[in-house]
Amino acid sequence: MISDQKLGKLSLSIAIAGVILIYASAALVGSVEMKIGNITDKDVGKNVVINGTITSYSVNGGNVFIKLSDNTGNMTVVMFERTAQGQAKLNNGDIVLVEGQVNVYKSELEVIAKSISKEK
Repeated sequence: MISDQKLGKLSLSIAIAGVILIYASAALVGSVEMKIGNITDKDVGKNVVINGTITSYSVNGGNVFIKLSDNTGNMTVVMFERTAQGQAKLNNGDIVLVEGQVNVYKSELEVIAKSISKEK
């Protein structure tokens, strides 16, 4: 039989190893840089980084709506109000880098932005 003390040490070791594995897997599942035209239905739920030129920009109820274009296609980018607070003002023609998650809305692919930054 295993003693209570050894069982406690074994349990603690397994718990620590589990926490380390969870942290490591979260760090490895970062955003993937993609071209807009390469994003498909298979990418829904993935975190991506895309860059392109703003061809349309609007704000409605604090939510930011952007049509982003690169040489492979175009896509709608949405940044919800809670994330957009403090976001720098963007304009048509700005070249931006967007990090977010691929989503489907009304049968169309879009990116829900976590961050949008102007390229210099």
